[in-house]
Amino acid sequence: MFKKPALMTAFGIGYVLGARAGRERYDAIVGKAQELWHDPRVQDKAHRAGFVAKEKAASAKHTVQDKMPGDTTPSSASTPTPQTTPGGPHPTTTDPVTTMPKGWES
Repeated sequence: MFKKPALMTAFGIGYVLGARAGRERYDAIVGKAQELWHDPRVQDKAHRAGFVAKEKAASAKHTVQDKMPGDTTPSSASTPTPQTTPGGPHPTTTDPVTTMPKGWES
């Protein structure tokens, strides 16, 4: 059910929080954790995981943009067109989702 690294992490956290071995044991555990974190293999895996996460986020962004209704080009999405209301003294912008003038929400 649990993967070994997750189980070991949970065990380590529980031990550190629940142990009464004193400051020396705590310092030893922290030292081992830092040693493990600075291991080149761990750093390589962390770097790869970050790269994969960025790729997946970009892919998800494109998927969402493709499924959005209407024109979602960056030029039209970033600069809303100001519209003036017939009786209003100030210009308003239109909400791209509901096409209602902004500022008229109840």
